[in-house]
Amino acid sequence: MRCAFILLMAALCARADEICLTSEEDPYLLFGTKTAYIFSNRGIPNAKAHEVPGCQPVAFWLLSRHGSHNPEANETAELQQLVDLKNNIVTNYKNGNFRNTNHRICTADFNLLERWNWKQNSSTAGDLTSDGYVTTQQLAQAWKQRFPGLLTPNTYNYLFKFVEEPRSSNSFRAFSESLFGGQNEGFDAPKENDEKLLRPLKYCDAWKNQVDENNKTLEQKNIFESKQEYKEMISNISLRLGFNYDLQKNTVLSIYQMCRYNKAWDVTQISPWCAAFTREDLKRLEYAEDLETYYKYGYGSTVSEKIGCSIIKDMVDFFKNHAERELRQQPKAMIQLTDYPMILMALTKLGSRQDSAPITGDNYHTNTAQARKWSSSNMVPFNANIAAVLYKCTTNGNFQIKEQYQVLFLENEKPMNIEGCWVGLCDWSAVKSKFDPDKCDLQFCNAAARSTGFVSLILTVILFCINN
Repeated sequence: MRCAFILLMAALCARADEICLTSEEDPYLLFGTKTAYIFSNRGIPNAKAHEVPGCQPVAFWLLSRHGSHNPEANETAELQQLVDLKNNIVTNYKNGNFRNTNHRICTADFNLLERWNWKQNSSTAGDLTSDGYVTTQQLAQAWKQRFPGLLTPNTYNYLFKFVEEPRSSNSFRAFSESLFGGQNEGFDAPKENDEKLLRPLKYCDAWKNQVDENNKTLEQKNIFESKQEYKEMISNISLRLGFNYDLQKNTVLSIYQMCRYNKAWDVTQISPWCAAFTREDLKRLEYAEDLETYYKYGYGSTVSEKIGCSIIKDMVDFFKNHAERELRQQPKAMIQLTDYPMILMALTKLGSRQDSAPITGDNYHTNTAQARKWSSSNMVPFNANIAAVLYKCTTNGNFQIKEQYQVLFLENEKPMNIEGCWVGLCDWSAVKSKFDPDKCDLQFCNAAARSTGFVSLILTVILFCINN
C-alpha cells in the first residue's frame, strides 16, 4: 500500500509539472501577422471615441486588411507534412519516448492533437475562411454604426478599391453585404481594381533588389535565431513532443504556423499545435517575425517608407476634393482592401509606432524590445485597418480646434499617435504639409531597371558596331 501511494503521488507531481495549454487560464494569443483581431484589439474605446465636439464628419477613408484565410498554395506542402509528424508524436507519447515526463505536453493537450487532421482543400488556398468573412462583415458594421451619415445605403457614396483575386473579392463581398444588407446590392457600388496602388511592391524593382532579395534585410532576424536561447527553444519543443533529437527549424515554424492559423480560424477553441510552445517560446517566435517586418516593410527600410507615401497620397488627394471644393463631392467613402505589408508601410509613412531605437537581433531582453511599439501582432492582425476621417468644424464649437477642417486618424479603431496631433486629431493644413502629395514620387522604383536597360542598349550598339 505504501509503495502504491508513493507511486501515485509521484505520478501526480509529474503531471502537475507537465506543460498544459488546455488548463491555461491566460494563454498567450499574440501570433504576429496571423493574430486574430479580437486578441490584438482588446480594450477598444467606447463608441464616442470618434465624436469630435463642434465637428461633423464629411469624408471617410479606410485601408483594411482581409480577415483570416486558408494557407497559401506555397505553404500547403510543408503544412501537410504535419500529418506524419503528428503520427510520430502519437507514437512517442504512447511509447513513453520522453527523457523527462515533466516536460511533455499533458494528456488533455495530447488528446486534442491526436484528433487533429489536415482538412484544407487546394482549390481554396489563400481564400478567406468563414470566420474571416464574418469578421470582415463585423468590422464593416462597426464603421457603419460610427458614421451612419457617411456610410449610408446609397452605393454611389462609395468607391471600393481591391485586387481581382478570390481573397480580395470575397473581402469586398463581405464588406458590402454588411453595409448594404443584401447579397447583390454591393456589386452596384463603384469599384476599381487598383493593384499598383494596393500592392506597389510587385511593381517596384528597387524594393525587390534592395530589400526583398537583399540578404541584409533578414540579418537581424538571423542573428536572433542563431542565439543559444533560440536553439534551446527548439530543443525543448522537440523534447516536449517526444523526440530525442532536435527537429528542423522549418518543422518548428510549420508547427507555429498551424498553431496560429487554427486559432485565428476558431478563436473559441484551443489550437492543438499551440500545445508545443510555452509562453516564452511564442514571444520569441513573435519577436523573430517583428524583426522581419521591421526591416522589410517598416522603419528598417528607407525604401519601404518611401513606397508607403503612395497610399497616403491617395488619402490626401481624396480629402482635398472635399475640403477645397465648395460643392459636395462624391464619393464620401473610399474603402480599400489590401494585405498587411501595405498597412505596415502606410503606418511607417504616417510616423506611427516608431521606437526610440531600432529593434535588433541582439536586444531582445532590453526594455527597447520588450516594450516595443513595433509589434506585428498589434499592428497587422487579421482585419487590421487604418481609418482617416475628415471633419468640418465650427472653430468656436471646440476651444482645442483652430481650423475649419480636421482629420482624425484611427489605427485598428483606436486614435493613432501622430506627432503634432492631439489624440489622433490633426489640423488639415498640417496633414497636407506633412504628407504633401507632390513630394510622393515612386519613379525611383524602376530607375534601376531603366538604367540597366539603357546600359544593355549601349552594349548592344557597341557590339553591333564592332561586328560590322
